[in-house]
Amino acid sequence: MEVPRRAFAALAAFLMMLGAALVLVPQASQAAVNPVPVLAIRLDTANQNAKVTESAPGIVQFTGQISIDKLPVERCVVTLTSSTDTGWVSQVSPSTAVFTTTTPQAFTCTVVVPQGTPNSQFGNLIINGRAVAGGLQSLAETKAIIAVDPYFRLTLDSDVPYREISPGTQAFFTIKLTNAGNAVDSFELEISNLKELTSKHWTVVLSANTIMKVMPGEYKPFRITAQSPRDWTIWKSEPSVIIMKATSQNAKDFQQVISLSFPVYAYEKGFYIPGFDPLFLIAAFGIGLVVLRRNRK
Repeated sequence: MEVPRRAFAALAAFLMMLGAALVLVPQASQAAVNPVPVLAIRLDTANQNAKVTESAPGIVQFTGQISIDKLPVERCVVTLTSSTDTGWVSQVSPSTAVFTTTTPQAFTCTVVVPQGTPNSQFGNLIINGRAVAGGLQSLAETKAIIAVDPYFRLTLDSDVPYREISPGTQAFFTIKLTNAGNAVDSFELEISNLKELTSKHWTVVLSANTIMKVMPGEYKPFRITAQSPRDWTIWKSEPSVIIMKATSQNAKDFQQVISLSFPVYAYEKGFYIPGFDPLFLIAAFGIGLVVLRRNRK
């Protein structure tokens, strides 16, 4: 009877060890917890420049990739959204991507910069992503900066571009120069037909040859003084044109020539006798009338 007892004890010990081993070995469903998906968003460039004008917006397009580092299940859905701190319109395409592998997928983001946007303004683009897979999610974002290229424009205007004067006298014109570009600019001033006017004995002088640092949308006035010829003239009725020209200085830094011409007119009408004072003529005429009346008496 001794042998069976020993065999039974050994068998019992083996069964106890086997049971303990089975308890320590994890079940297949508990072998590993699903990993959280790791979403990454990458742009090919972190900054771009928008080219706008006074009448057309600037379109900027960023390209990039999204990737999932850990794919917990066979399917992961990524949603992308975009925004700018300036309120500029932006759109991501595609806005939704489905991942069944960890292979990266491409996307584009388009930003519309409004027409006339100042060169001094910058926009910050933010792209947010959300990956969802098997009840788990991951968030990511990336940023980019949008600068605005300068454009150069100007306008010239005058409340009174036409003056009627007597020969030998002066005509004065006030011109208003407006910076119609989107960047601070300086302007060179000149009379483009000065040589022609000089040959006709006109003397034309500008109050300034340069107007410095005009802000976008700002205007600054300057003056033209035109001295008509002081030549012996029995009678004259003739217009003369003075062509004002302004040129952007800052546009030259971008290999551009931006200039504008504006004509003003001086119309000479009457006579001119060098050294003759019209007041003297009036006085002489008055004296003549007095003498004539006395002689009649």
